[in-house]
Amino acid sequence: MRSVIYSCEEHVEEALDDWVYGEGTFPEFEKLEDIASMCITCGYCKNRAIYMVGNECSDTKYRK
Repeated sequence: MRSVIYSCEEHVEEALDDWVYGEGTFPEFEKLEDIASMCITCGYCKNRAIYMVGNECSDTKYRK
């Protein structure tokens, strides 16, 4: 299971589609802060990532 897909504006819909197709569930989806995205590139091209698509946390995050 992939934990996240980073994408630029152009590829965000493809990232969402790929996640849903691969995982069978809708992912967390958020816009990255400027500082956080400065060094992260899109998983589909070399542009700067603007969005994080996926499940950033493990399945144990909410267990008690």
